[in-house]
Amino acid sequence: MASSSLNQATTIAALHSDIIQTHLLKKFDGPSLASAASTCRFLNTLCNKECLWEDISNSTWNSIKHPLVRQTISSFPGGYRSFYSDSFPVLRPSISQGSLGDQVHGSELISAVDIHLGSKPVFSKVTVTDTESSGFPGSVFCVDLINYEETAEIPIIYEGDDKECMSKLEENLTLSWIVIDPTLKRAANVSSLRPVSVRPHWDGSGIKVTYATVLSGACCGIETTQLVECRIVAFFGCEEGKKLQLRELSLCVVDMVKTRLNGEKSMKILKGAMQSGERKKENGDGKMMYVKYLNFKRHAKDDKKRTRDKVYRVLWVFHAIIWALFAISLISSLL
Repeated sequence: MASSSLNQATTIAALHSDIIQTHLLKKFDGPSLASAASTCRFLNTLCNKECLWEDISNSTWNSIKHPLVRQTISSFPGGYRSFYSDSFPVLRPSISQGSLGDQVHGSELISAVDIHLGSKPVFSKVTVTDTESSGFPGSVFCVDLINYEETAEIPIIYEGDDKECMSKLEENLTLSWIVIDPTLKRAANVSSLRPVSVRPHWDGSGIKVTYATVLSGACCGIETTQLVECRIVAFFGCEEGKKLQLRELSLCVVDMVKTRLNGEKSMKILKGAMQSGERKKENGDGKMMYVKYLNFKRHAKDDKKRTRDKVYRVLWVFHAIIWALFAISLISSLL
């Protein structure tokens, strides 16, 4: 077996490195390139070249071609490979997550967002959130990437059938939302990539698509933040015969009782996710994970209600006994 591996490595090494890099490795995606790097030392050296990971990253996310993002990634210890490793997998809740989030204080949070319809990129944008402003820590954390003042067309024609349109969005519309901390030199993709919910807007004016990742909020030390939801909401306006209009796109962090967290708590959670959040390959189970989270919330709420009801019953019995003893004492004193 060792002899066979050695022969394979020798055969590969006999090829000129430029040929391997240009005609073979440049056609690999990220996971394939990482797998090839583990086969032998020669390929490991070639697969770690910065230009390969830069090309793969740029082809995956149009938004990171923005000068600010390029400059930030160049400061990462491992450059584009580190960035890809941070951002390509999806996040999962981790018990240890959040313990490191408040060690380093940065001045800004970069959001790099990409929307794809199938394999076609249809929207990209970068925005910066100032986390050092005086009102940020106590204000509700919400990154509004797009609002009614700015819209973007999505190449899906609305034909008057909500169900058909929602089905197209659920099956084909993927969204990546990468948060980047230039001070920590870390990044994380806080989107589920595929929708966890697609439904008509409450006023019938369009369709609301939700992406969500469940993270640990243990760093906040509050019962309601045992688990939290990084919620991304996209609102599409619909007019029959016309393309869908992306009218709203925002990110917030929500606790288990549906309260939006403030800037201070949200940044602790996001930094903890960037530094120690568990990352796994996206395999289409994001919606199932979200449903499990909703069930967990419902059971936790039911358990809390049952406990509260038991306490109320005990208190009622206690008060009834006190009143009974008082009545007996009063009657005895009158006799």
